[in-house]
Amino acid sequence: MSATVADATRQRLLEVAGPLFAEHGFRDTGIKQICVAAGCNVAAVNYHFGSKQAFYAAVLAAAHQSAFVGHPMPAPTKGMPAVEEFTQWLVWWMGSMLRPDRPVWLQTLMTREMVDPTPALDTMVERSIRPMYERLTGIVRRLLPKGAPRSRVRLCTNSVIGQVLVYKHAEPVLQRLHALPSFSPAGLRELSEHTAAFSLAGIQSASAAPPRRRAAR
Repeated sequence: MSATVADATRQRLLEVAGPLFAEHGFRDTGIKQICVAAGCNVAAVNYHFGSKQAFYAAVLAAAHQSAFVGHPMPAPTKGMPAVEEFTQWLVWWMGSMLRPDRPVWLQTLMTREMVDPTPALDTMVERSIRPMYERLTGIVRRLLPKGAPRSRVRLCTNSVIGQVLVYKHAEPVLQRLHALPSFSPAGLRELSEHTAAFSLAGIQSASAAPPRRRAAR
């Protein structure tokens, strides 16, 4: 098998498997079922990935990364003020996460993994999520006073993330409450700028709060 053909087969397996794993889950999706759908030999998964578990980890990581194809994380710009970098990062992340052309199966697959984690989640975190999280953490750290406790940096970072994920994980509820914002390009820009302003105000408030003392035992 030539390198070109092998690469094409590998990519086809990844593309076909995502929707199937989303619909049936890791345990109830068979390798034969995937290979038939991909039009390749049933041994192709082991050939390219080694095992079903390793294959699923690759599918999950590729599915998460697919949300950012054509929308790479903006590189740090030397000398850019922290507030500007934070807003730029948030506009990029929210635009990638919430854009309406993301396939429905992608969110279903991610939700399944959050509810019933497999070892593949570790791979996805290391390959895709950690670099984004660490970049955001670094920006948030710049927004806080020098020497801010690590716990405060982490809480502020998680609070920013939570404001975005509510629109993914609670979208059906927000629709029924008539509280879902527009995900059009203009709507996403407005939502991103609001979230940035809201987050910056919260981080500023956290900056002014005295360090929390641990309760005595």
